[in-house]
Amino acid sequence: MAVCAKVVTLPQGSVFAVDTTQTDLTACAYVVESGPDLSNSFLLMSAEDGGYFAAGLITVWMAAWGVKAVINVVQGSISNE
Repeated sequence: MAVCAKVVTLPQGSVFAVDTTQTDLTACAYVVESGPDLSNSFLLMSAEDGGYFAAGLITVWMAAWGVKAVINVVQGSISNE
């Protein structure tokens, strides 16, 4: 469950204090989210999921680099004629 938080400035620094009376989260300056709220987050993944994501990212990068290399070869052969 997400709750609103407000900043209370103390003489030694700033401290967050949770304000549970606010029900409209869009009016909050800060929102504190709990674990269930973050369960669908993209950043929460297992090591195996991270490996799949990294492999996919590297594959797309390699494909783009290969297409760029082919385009450079084709442009070079056209300009040499």
